[in-house]
Formats: sequence, C-alpha cells, structure tokens
Amino acid sequence: MPYRKWIDYIVGFVSLAAWIALFGSGLLVSSKPYRQQLETSFSWLDFAAAASLYTYTNVAILTCLAGMVGGVSSRLTFKEYETAPETQDDAASSNKQLVSVSLAYRVESPLASMCRSFLVYLLYIGGLAIGIPGGTESLSDTNPGQYLRMAGFLSLLGFAVGYDPTLFHAILANLPAPIRKKKAE
Repeated sequence: MPYRKWIDYIVGFVSLAAWIALFGSGLLVSSKPYRQQLETSFSWLDFAAAASLYTYTNVAILTCLAGMVGGVSSRLTFKEYETAPETQDDAASSNKQLVSVSLAYRVESPLASMCRSFLVYLLYIGGLAIGIPGGTESLSDTNPGQYLRMAGFLSLLGFAVGYDPTLFHAILANLPAPIRKKKAE
C-alpha cells in the first residue's frame, strides 16, 4: 500500500487536539462525581467520563497520544529520507548502524510509537507502586499540581520515545558511570 502523507497529517492533528482536550479536562474536571455515580448505578456515559478523567487512566491516554504525535511527527519528517551510499570506513560503521536503526524507528507506524509510549506509562506506574510507602492508597486523590507534573513528564517521555527511542540510548551513553569503590590492594 503506498504511503499517504495526508493520513499522517490527519492522525497527527486529531491526536494533538485530543491530547489538548484530554489534558485540559483532566486538569479542570474532577472524576469523583462520576466515580461516585458508578457506585450506585452503571451508565456507559459515567463510565467513559470517569475513565477519561481519573488521573491515572487520563495520564495513560495522554502518554499514548503523545507517543502517537511523536511517531507521526518523526514519520512526516523522515519518511522520504534516503540513506547515503556506503563509502565510510569501518570506524564509522557502528555510528552508521545506530543512524540506520534510528531511521527505521522514525519511519515506522505511529501505532508502534504509541505502544512504546504506553510502556513508559507502565514503568512509571510500576515504580509508583513499588516506591510509595503505605501502598497505593495515597494515589487515589491527586491535586492539579501533581497531575500537571505527572502528565507533563510522562507526555514528554512518551513523545520522545515515540519520535525516536534511540535518543535515550544516546543520552544514557553520555551519563557518567556510577562511582565505584576501589578495592583495597
């Protein structure tokens, strides 16, 4: 099937608009009334509102949308890029392989980018579940400041992983190794 650039434009625009709408609603509207209504009687409308407004499901959707936007933007930027002919020596071959892998990630389907960004969310939630003393009861009520930090941070990571996951490899490669104790001689 031939590549249709206009589909990526539409998917990117709709994903970005959905991210903005969902972020605004998550910041301004509480899910508590909808969750309380679900305790007494089930309604699909209340369920959809509670699921999209509750902080942790809202942030999961935002992270996936950010990954989709990152995947679409990288694909629009690099889809028509052609690699240069191989005329370099072996010393630059490992760098060229990293660029080749990076290019492969940048032109893949934005759905794959979205799935990678969901992994970012799962890692964050897993870290919260392990790292919070007293269990996850403290996660039930978040304030707008906490929501803003969490949604912004995870969306940024989701976008970066969606755009090009090899960027993290480059960043981590530049971090200094941990300081190790020297063995006594």
